[in-house]
Parts: sequence; structure tokens; C-alpha cells
Amino acid sequence: MLNRSFLTRKLSTLAVAGAAMLAVLAPAGAASANAHATVAKKTQTAVAEQEATAAAAGPKLRKLYDWRFHVKPNNAKYIGRPWSAKEPMQELKKCFNCTFPVKNAPKKYPKEGQLIKLKACAAGSFGCKNAPVKFYTKGMKNGWYFVAQKGHFDGAGSKVYFQFYNDAKTGYLKLHVWAYVAKPSVPDGVNKSFARGKWQDFNHKMGVKIACRHSSSC
Repeated sequence: MLNRSFLTRKLSTLAVAGAAMLAVLAPAGAASANAHATVAKKTQTAVAEQEATAAAAGPKLRKLYDWRFHVKPNNAKYIGRPWSAKEPMQELKKCFNCTFPVKNAPKKYPKEGQLIKLKACAAGSFGCKNAPVKFYTKGMKNGWYFVAQKGHFDGAGSKVYFQFYNDAKTGYLKLHVWAYVAKPSVPDGVNKSFARGKWQDFNHKMGVKIACRHSSSC
């Protein structure tokens, strides 16, 4: 019959050895799990970054035009007028389509991201073209921009910017309009001719409106 004290010592030795074995193995298993989790996380991050980059890139755009107009009444005696760049925005917020000359433009000043189903119409071969856009002001001081939606004749993702500002040298009020197109369905020459006519009309109507603000004769 084995000595009881000998058995007790043997069992204690085995328990210590087992605990030591677990202490060695457990961290290794945890480290392996952590390594797999880290790799998975890095993969997910890389995929998310690629998707974000692709979304930010959007359609390939090219500049179609870039024009600057003096905002003034259609009167040869004025080279320009030193009106505040805030004034045209105030007029637009009172009534957007009172000066903005594109069909289906809303009377009420648009909200951020609002869909506007504009229709561009002109005499001759241009006819009427669908021009749905969304309205944005982010990053624009005294201005806004449109982003073309599916079905727009310039192609979805095209952009046109409008900004009022005061000339640094003269102080005269100006309207800056510039545009980028994705896949226009009309020739560039026709497209630019239509746009220039519309934005000159917009500029003139705004000049008349602001002139009335500064005159008691209106």
C-alpha cells in the first residue's frame, strides 16, 4: 500500500505541472485569436477605404465653361455697381424663380439637397431638355451649386456653380458661373451658347431687381 504522504506530493506535483502547461498555452491561443481579429479588421478597413475613394471619385468630369458677369442694369452708362454680394442672395430667398430663368425653378428658395426637376428650353435645335438637379450651398459663400441627376442632358454628376462676389479692385458686384459636365448629350457649342444666354438673362434680371432696391422710382 502506497504511502499517503507520497501520493499527496505526487498529486501536487502533477497539479502544478498542469497549471504551468495551461499558463503557457492560454496566451498562445489568445494571441492567435487576436492576430486573426487584427487581420480581419485591417481587411475591412481597406475595403471601406476603397469603397469611399470610389464613391468620392464619382463620374469623370471636364470643365465646359467659366464666366464672370458684372451685375448691373442693362444700361451703358454703368461699368458696374458696388452693391453687396449679399443682396442677390436676399432677392433669391424672397423669390427664387423671379430672377432664375430656367423652367420649373421653384418660387421658394430651395432646401439643401432638394431635387428640382428643371427643364432647359431654347428655340431652334436645342428644344427642351430634362435637367433634374439637386441644390447645395455647402462651402459656397453667397452662392450655390447644382448636381445633375439621372436623365440630365449633361449627364448625371455634372455640376454648375453660381457665386456672387465683389471684385477685389473695383468693388463692383459680379456673378461667377462655371460648370463641369460628365456625358453631355448635346454638342459643346450648342450647350455653351444656351447656358451663356440663360446666365446673362439671370444676371440682368438680378441687376434690375437690385437697382430697384436702391431707387425710389421702382
